Amino acid sequence: MIKARVPASVRAVPDDAGRLVLLDSATGRWFVLNRSGAAFYEELRSAADVDKAVDALLARYPAVPADRIRRDADELVSTLVARGLVELPDAEGRHAAGVLMAVPADEVPAGRRWRLTAPFTFLLALLLLRLPFRTSAALVARLKKAKPEASAADALSALSAARRASRWYPGRVACVEISLTAVLTAAFLGLRIDWCFGFAVDPYSFHAWIEVDGEPVTHPADEPIPPTYRRVFRA
Repeated sequence: MIKARVPASVRAVPDDAGRLVLLDSATGRWFVLNRSGAAFYEELRSAADVDKAVDALLARYPAVPADRIRRDADELVSTLVARGLVELPDAEGRHAAGVLMAVPADEVPAGRRWRLTAPFTFLLALLLLRLPFRTSAALVARLKKAKPEASAADALSALSAARRASRWYPGRVACVEISLTAVLTAAFLGLRIDWCFGFAVDPYSFHAWIEVDGEPVTHPADEPIPPTYRRVFRA
């Protein structure tokens, strides 16, 4: 049994498509859950227990393999905890992934080699972004070629190191610079991470992020990618 609670600051309203729009009134940040995520969140809010919410999903979607539902639920709980949309009062009951994702934004671990490489690759990213995008993307693809794919943990280390390296830059730094730095950091350490671009609607916004094996890897301080953003390009 894993106890869970939804903070009083979180407001949840369903939209016309069956999704759930969340507002954390403590931070002013918005989030959107797709239909299955919305169903899980409502069950979690009602039952105040992760296992009971998972059992409710298993009963609701009998055609979906149980291990897939449990895996997706575990990942969703990790993300919800990291965003402050769910609290797990008993730390000992958290899944391992949830503990990792719930680390405060500035405390995601990044090994020494990541921290030492990122300042160089951050400067390289700034130079590449001055080139035409087609050229930058082609160079990134060439640097990644034939390298083994990074693990999600390595990708998170690269992202954390990229954020750390960018703090000392006096100019504008946003998702494009951070994501490219993470990709380049991994490449220089012999690993492959995908550089992705996409958009969201209502209102329209555009974002760049990293992926491993087709799955977005985000820092706990960042907004979630799916279902908010739809990928349209990957380098």
